[in-house]
Amino acid sequence: MRQSFLIVLLATGTALAEDSPGPESNRISEQYYTEVQARERAFGTGGVWHDTLVHVDSAARTELHRATGLLESDSVVHLCYRLDSAGTLTGAYRVASEVGKYLPFEFLVALDGGGKVKDVVVLNYRETRGGEVRRERFIQQYRGKTADSPVRLNRDILGIAGATLSAWAVNRGVKKTLWWCDRVWPAMETS
Repeated sequence: MRQSFLIVLLATGTALAEDSPGPESNRISEQYYTEVQARERAFGTGGVWHDTLVHVDSAARTELHRATGLLESDSVVHLCYRLDSAGTLTGAYRVASEVGKYLPFEFLVALDGGGKVKDVVVLNYRETRGGEVRRERFIQQYRGKTADSPVRLNRDILGIAGATLSAWAVNRGVKKTLWWCDRVWPAMETS
């Protein structure tokens, strides 16, 4: 009797593990850029990049949720920035990781020194549907957006049929990046 129970339990556990990230037919793994390649695409080569880590406590989570309606699952937010010789911020970026339909994918959100979105570059994508979010026609809609701009999908940003959840994921990542950078560098000039 005990052996039968273990066999059923193991078989059930295996089936749940296979189903949890979505059907096997919906999984692929496409690497388009490394972080350095994406950064160079957005900002060009040259300059020294620095890192800053923002530890996310419950107060910061609450503040983010109140300001944007979004939740932050990361306990540390990693932001990168570049300064000119006078010490003025000339650019910043974050590699955001958000879940599409089943699996997370990563994309770089690049901001200029004024806190405006300069570019969004998808680093990798892991599902068979929704990869259209890496196309220029979709990405260009984010350029020029700031922390004060409305960035609402299907209102300010047109979604993509067949890539709805992935479009929502990019939207979340862009909004969070804008909010975190504005919080870390509140003196960003918004000209």
